[in-house]
Amino acid sequence: MKGQNILSKEKGKDTYFVTPDDIIKTIPTEKKFCLFLDIDGTLASFQINPEQSFIPNSTLEIIKKLTQLNIPVIAVTGRDIETARKLLQHVEIPVAGLHGLDIYFGSDTYLRPDLSDINFKKLKEDIKQACQIYPDFLIEDKGHSIALHYRKNPDLEEQAIYIMQQIKYFYPQLKINKGKCVVELIPKQADKGKAIQTILKHLDLPLVYPIFIGDDLTDESGFNFINQQNGLTIKVGSGKTEAKYRLEDINTVALFLFLFQDRIKKLYVKNSQNQYGEQICLN
Repeated sequence: MKGQNILSKEKGKDTYFVTPDDIIKTIPTEKKFCLFLDIDGTLASFQINPEQSFIPNSTLEIIKKLTQLNIPVIAVTGRDIETARKLLQHVEIPVAGLHGLDIYFGSDTYLRPDLSDINFKKLKEDIKQACQIYPDFLIEDKGHSIALHYRKNPDLEEQAIYIMQQIKYFYPQLKINKGKCVVELIPKQADKGKAIQTILKHLDLPLVYPIFIGDDLTDESGFNFINQQNGLTIKVGSGKTEAKYRLEDINTVALFLFLFQDRIKKLYVKNSQNQYGEQICLN
């Protein structure tokens, strides 16, 4: 695997970042594709306050062009549907929110489990009460999950995990998701791998070549499922992963998407020339 060798802090092991062009060269040309993208840490850079996160307009334009080439693009994120759609701005694509718990396909078509037996209002109050002595904590209400961020003070990781573990005892329907400077209590049904499987079935895409790009622990179930389908998995940044390839940051992700879009566009033109004997101009 070609690429830049950068030392990872995890267990003293080397982390090998590859270039976007290295990955593009491995993608088969005869397949139909489906692209699954995490948002935070993949399309949007990490922010101390998650409300300040944004996806660069250049990245959004590339995603839009991919959809115009009839490539299904789906956001698979820990964000709730409403927030994810705001981050995507003018790009209208399906969104699997809350780590796959809530899936939006457009035109008010949703897939979501029955969570009426969980008192999320009381859950939020329980967490707020437990965090009173920690002003650096940020509590994010996602509707069907509550996230506790410690981005302002990463040294509070152990306290955050302890608080959520203690509260989880009273909510057996929930599980703990750990991410970058965040601990979340979320229904057990939330799973990005299962969400991707559901989306492929719902969109009737059993024979596509799936691609998934993500950066966090919650993306690993998605990597595992895509690997089982012989698709392409890409981890962003350092850390242990089941992904086949690794890109360094959101900038290299954006470059990969651009190169991927450019390659698909050229294949489309080539196929059009072969079929009609003339070139179709794509803007």
